[in-house]
Amino acid sequence: MEDQGRFKAIEDKGQRLVFTDHARKRLYSLDLVQFLNKNLALLRNNNVDGLDLVAKPTELDFVRRNIGSGWVPVVLSCNSFLMCRSDSGFHLINPVTKEWKKVPKTPLTKKPFSWELYGFGFDDSTNQYKVVEGKGCTDGFVFSVYASLTDSWRKIDCLYPYKQTRVCRKDGMVLNGGVHWLVKRDESLVIISFLLAEEEIREIQVPPNCSTGVVELGIFRDRLCITSFSFSVSETYNEFWVMKEYGVRDSWTKMEIGIPYHRLLHSGFRTETYDLMLVDATLLAMCNFDDKSFWILSIRHGFGEVGGFGSMSVYVESRKPLIDQEQQEKSKDDGHP
Repeated sequence: MEDQGRFKAIEDKGQRLVFTDHARKRLYSLDLVQFLNKNLALLRNNNVDGLDLVAKPTELDFVRRNIGSGWVPVVLSCNSFLMCRSDSGFHLINPVTKEWKKVPKTPLTKKPFSWELYGFGFDDSTNQYKVVEGKGCTDGFVFSVYASLTDSWRKIDCLYPYKQTRVCRKDGMVLNGGVHWLVKRDESLVIISFLLAEEEIREIQVPPNCSTGVVELGIFRDRLCITSFSFSVSETYNEFWVMKEYGVRDSWTKMEIGIPYHRLLHSGFRTETYDLMLVDATLLAMCNFDDKSFWILSIRHGFGEVGGFGSMSVYVESRKPLIDQEQQEKSKDDGHP
């Protein structure tokens, strides 16, 4: 029998797992806390290795209806709000109230661009949400930032000398007040952070010997991480890098995982003893990094099994309005445009 201390009831703070079914271009939400608490007895009385629990999510179908056929199956979360991407631009959403806002179009660039980066975060210094977009060409990237209080974009007057990596996650990782991406500079890998308060770029060094092979950036337990990416069916990995101290290159440390992977991402959801990891974009595994045990979480909706996971993150349910009119008026009184 498993140690019952490893499976405790989880306090429900309104957190929800949100993900896209990449094949069907549909968006779903799952109350994973409620699901785990409901199956607590089963988890405590079974050997979790090989256990396969099935959860049923709820489709946020109003998102697909509002955006239409131009929806790109990408969703980012920040606190209680979601940001979705479509052919026509960005959309901010409260999934509880179904409040919806179309972000104005991004500023035009002088040169045609072939790469794109974007992110969604909260600027604590001005108490507002921001959307960041980077447009890249052969000369580098130009960044623009949208501020929710002014409902407008500001184009950063600088060409940053970065290029897209072989496997480039367009969606940025938000941590410590910045949106992070893994890019190339002079053929070497580097992490860039767009600081939401200062609206400028800072660089963070990758681990030593990280430039060999294909890798991608993620977040593991509120820390930057770098995982390997394999295009070969026969080549798998069982470890990844974690930056224990933010911004300190010497703090990069290798972590081992009990399930082999070709591609590995953290879902954003974890308990005291388990982290929900997305393996090879098709498998959800609750992993214990102390004893390397894991169990599989299956998700089935009305169409059957999820046809490959796209974006995945966690938001906290709230009825807070997307646009706080009182806060917006105060911003204008304080001299913001």
